[in-house]
Amino acid sequence: MEPTLTWLDLTSGDRDRMRRVLDLFNEQGTIDEMGLGSLRDALSDALFPGTSSIQTRLRYMLFLPWMYQDLESRRLGSEQVAQAARKAEISLIDSLMNSEADGVIGARSRESLRRLPSAVYWSGLVRWGIFMHQQSQGWYHTNFVELTNKRGGVGRPDDPGKDWSREPNWHPQLPCAPSSFPKEASFKLTSNEAGFLQGRIMELCNGSLLAWLAQEGSETPADSFWEDPDVRRAPSGVVELVKLARRFSLHVEGMPLLYNLLLAEQCKQDGEYLVEQYHMELADWEGREAKEAPFDPNVLWQFVACRPTRLPHPQRHFVENWSRRISKIDANAVGKDIKLRRLIAERERQLKGGRARLVNRARLLDWNGKVGVGRMDFRWFRVKQLLCDLHQGLTA
Repeated sequence: MEPTLTWLDLTSGDRDRMRRVLDLFNEQGTIDEMGLGSLRDALSDALFPGTSSIQTRLRYMLFLPWMYQDLESRRLGSEQVAQAARKAEISLIDSLMNSEADGVIGARSRESLRRLPSAVYWSGLVRWGIFMHQQSQGWYHTNFVELTNKRGGVGRPDDPGKDWSREPNWHPQLPCAPSSFPKEASFKLTSNEAGFLQGRIMELCNGSLLAWLAQEGSETPADSFWEDPDVRRAPSGVVELVKLARRFSLHVEGMPLLYNLLLAEQCKQDGEYLVEQYHMELADWEGREAKEAPFDPNVLWQFVACRPTRLPHPQRHFVENWSRRISKIDANAVGKDIKLRRLIAERERQLKGGRARLVNRARLLDWNGKVGVGRMDFRWFRVKQLLCDLHQGLTA
């Protein structure tokens, strides 16, 4: 039976946030078996504000405002805008597929697409100040008539004396849509479009790695951002955050490897081969980890204390116990260490209860031999494409 999630009486903002969470379940590399997702996301948001692991190409940040500007010009009712927006976004798929292939959202799903580009990019539109109201897409749809007609007024929740309707919905310097849009569309930015997006990032994300690379980066970013030569020239505050992200990602890389080793030992089919494989992968990780100075979780906690991130005590306790034990045992001993094995097993039971694979045979049978492994890259696999698009546009 597939798990389901039901919610009742949520605001439009709540629904938008829940949809972004649900998207992660379908994105490779975001499976969080050890409950470290909030730490990963806090670092990702600080490094690359307004991005997500399901964004694909940068020009969507312009496609969506252009589409909504067209809908605003039609004077639609609030009850019509969601359906009209969906129709426009589905039509965009065909337009893009005529000229592009890589990064088209909905290329396979087409009419059955459930997660539209607007839902994927809305938080970025808000964070970068392209959509001028600090509100959800659902709120925009609900108040569409008032915001479009500039009448009546929609009161600010933080200042009842001011109206949203007195502000533009989209940034005043937003470049105009090409005359051929939306019948014709591609991901190639013009120099004017790229300059606008660069300006939004520089102004609203100032001090982040994203802003630095938007200005100082290149069309050919490195496979890992901590290896990128342009990153090494960044201001000291940015560099220190990069160092923390790199060190944390390496330090916890061994957790899912040990977890998968424990699963392999309990599996009869192909168990012996997988046990050997994970011992080898752990040995490789242990060699890289041993070359580093011991990881100090307090540096991470100091970072979290300055962020709007909740740090549950069990999560903190788990990371600290892992770090403490790693610093005490000999190299190449992680796979056999009883205390670390117990720590991983207890963490899974803490997170999943009776559905933990290490105690639930039925759940173990669902394991495909690899789950949650790989080093955290903090959305870089997506962000580097966005930066490539940006810098190619700037030199167009």
